[in-house]
Amino acid sequence: MTNHDRLRRVFVESLALSPDFDADTIRLYETPGWDSMGHMTLVVAIEDEFDVELDPDQIIEMDSFEVAVRTLRELGVST
Repeated sequence: MTNHDRLRRVFVESLALSPDFDADTIRLYETPGWDSMGHMTLVVAIEDEFDVELDPDQIIEMDSFEVAVRTLRELGVST
């Protein structure tokens, strides 16, 4: 399983999304389940899955799947 697939799985499990969700359109506060509580659940799950620590700015800026991918790359995780 690739890191990209792992990240998709984290999104699916944390936000109760369909496994085939459209990564290009998912957005914080626009996607059912991705509210402030869902966001913190997602952040913790990403940190646990990839053994990383997101700083407050990264947490605030992570408002889409694409940004999550970019953030992991910045932390040295290939996606």
